[in-house]
Amino acid sequence: MRLRFLIGVFLLSDQFASALANDAIRVSDPNRAAYRAPCDVVYISGLLLVANSKTGTISILDAESGACFSEWKVAESLAALEQCGRWLLALDPETHQMIVIGLDTERRTLDVMQRVTLPRYPQNLAVDAASGQVAVASLWSRTVTFCTLSDAGRLMIRTRTSMPFAPGRLLFTSSDRLVVADNFGGEICLLQSDSGQIRRTVEIDGHNIRGLAVNPKTSSLMVTCQTLDSRSFSTYEHVFWGVLMQNGLHSIPLVRLDAADDHHDSDSESLKTTETATYGAASATRETGKSVGVQSQYPLGTPSIGSGDPGAMVVTSNDATLVVISGTNQLAFRTASHLPFERLKTGRRPEAICLDEREEVAFVVNRFEDSMTVISLTGETPEVIGTFSLGPIRKLTTAEEGERLFYDATVSLDGWYSCHSCHTDGHTNGQLADTFGDETKGAPKKVTSLLGTADTAPWAWNGSRESLEDQVRTSLIISMQTQLSTEQLPIEPLAAFLRALPPAPSVLESAEQLAAAPTLMLAHQEFVRSGCSSCHAGNAYTTPDSVDVGLMDETGSTHFNPPSLRGVSQRGPWFHDGRATTLREVLHSGHHAPESPLTPEQVSLLEVLLKSL
Repeated sequence: MRLRFLIGVFLLSDQFASALANDAIRVSDPNRAAYRAPCDVVYISGLLLVANSKTGTISILDAESGACFSEWKVAESLAALEQCGRWLLALDPETHQMIVIGLDTERRTLDVMQRVTLPRYPQNLAVDAASGQVAVASLWSRTVTFCTLSDAGRLMIRTRTSMPFAPGRLLFTSSDRLVVADNFGGEICLLQSDSGQIRRTVEIDGHNIRGLAVNPKTSSLMVTCQTLDSRSFSTYEHVFWGVLMQNGLHSIPLVRLDAADDHHDSDSESLKTTETATYGAASATRETGKSVGVQSQYPLGTPSIGSGDPGAMVVTSNDATLVVISGTNQLAFRTASHLPFERLKTGRRPEAICLDEREEVAFVVNRFEDSMTVISLTGETPEVIGTFSLGPIRKLTTAEEGERLFYDATVSLDGWYSCHSCHTDGHTNGQLADTFGDETKGAPKKVTSLLGTADTAPWAWNGSRESLEDQVRTSLIISMQTQLSTEQLPIEPLAAFLRALPPAPSVLESAEQLAAAPTLMLAHQEFVRSGCSSCHAGNAYTTPDSVDVGLMDETGSTHFNPPSLRGVSQRGPWFHDGRATTLREVLHSGHHAPESPLTPEQVSLLEVLLKSL
């Protein structure tokens, strides 16, 4: 199908304007200058519904002409948009709500039917159209919520599942199975949707899982992610050849992922990938010698074509695969599973993708360009046939320009990775990296969270960077092997963006399970009495000093700059080498005062405090 493109925006008719009487929702002028940052898109009956993250609006476009009929203010912000039967479902991460929205396709109007409060920080949605089931991933509260949507558009919460990680992407592989991916690391959980029970936990060799899809022809779960090699130093050669950071597509047979476990009856089975294959080969996922699945790993990057930050994808019924390469502003496609991927150019930071009902056209929303790239799938190979604008963009602040650059993999050598690739959404991917950040080689350190980093001077594990600008410069030149000239280095906007990042909310705060005030007071008194506050001081719970902490890295160094404890409960594993997998292990380690280890009572009090900061 070939699309017609028109110029201009349709004016609202008097009949359309009369729909504004509903005070729960209002129309915004699609012609106004704004910074929408679209994050999701749904195709329904010739219309495109685009969720705009920063404005909390939904744009309604004609799928054929690209004309923007209207823009509706439905929330403070938006994180996801899905169709469920006759209804639209949207997530507002600021008010922690799911919004049920009615769509009149004839009049092209929206109407809010219901707002449902969810566990805090909802981020992603999955819908099983056949059963009307809805699943929501709440990031910082580490919860998956299962809901049912009635034909009348009433949403009912059925059950909630506490996750072992901060959940990100999720996908129904059948009406009774839900796959949930770690937003930062490489864990994937398979949940029983009727009970919310975790059936299995699988760890892939990767992090930043940003795409999940089922290939119906191969009956496989497809996963896009990145893989950081902690043994590789960030030299030009290691970056150029894709040794330090690889971008790939993993394929896991559903029959293996969903295999019943005859020897283990607990809620969760941990299956670690102990044999890691080279990209393009297959690796067995094993535990105690028992083969439970085979993952094929396909590289999405080659020398000079790094493909940083692979993201959302769709797989058609005839085996074509389309993957947005968010960091390099591209779409990777192959027309069959056995063929190599080719590339098409998109707008800046392609974020989401959907198909029309005949799988003849793909629509890709470009987050940092407020636009949509349209791709025809009817020829021998996919072809870009046009771009839709969601409206004019206002002048951006320096921090907003920095945000664009933070997610831009073209800043690195050959586009292998962006700042976000390691510091996921400003946080951490939980991996170890050897990037010369502490002026050593051969001593990989855990990637630090940048949330709240403005108040944690100096920077680097050994505190060797006195200014944030100095740290950004080092990261661009050494860690990312940028080929930009000194004059072109975007230091100021990146530093401005980093200074605007708030600390991560604590696990207990996010789950609304903070201890009572008297308990927190006792915990803080113990924090001071045990000497913790000598290194983790003030409102930022850190100090500018470099301290001998009694833990040695591979170079023999024991001196580290104490990291801030704000949001520490969200940053596992802990210590410079990730040796502690729980906060209790941190407290039991005794590394600060090995001659006088903490008592169980002290550990319990301090754990409550750390999970509250």
